[in-house]
Amino acid sequence: MTSPSPDICPHCDQPQDPARTDDHIRTAHADIPPCTATLDNANTDGPLACILRAGHPSRYRGPGNWHISALGPAGRTVWSNAADGATPHRDGTPDGQP
Repeated sequence: MTSPSPDICPHCDQPQDPARTDDHIRTAHADIPPCTATLDNANTDGPLACILRAGHPSRYRGPGNWHISALGPAGRTVWSNAADGATPHRDGTPDGQP
């Protein structure tokens, strides 16, 4: 059995054990506010939140505003701001723009 390929943290570019990536982002980058993007549609079995931090690069799946969920039994859900049921990150500006 081969070990899974490492995740690369988009905030510090350091390889992470996929089982520990969520904890790494939460603790090593706790000084960065969380990304508030969510996804909630017929395929998600409830709302999902992006585990990354505000201002994260969108390179997970190429150009665009992409987000990733916490690691679950079936892996991660990856979505863009254009996905059905997606709510983009809100940065706290008075007009609520992403």
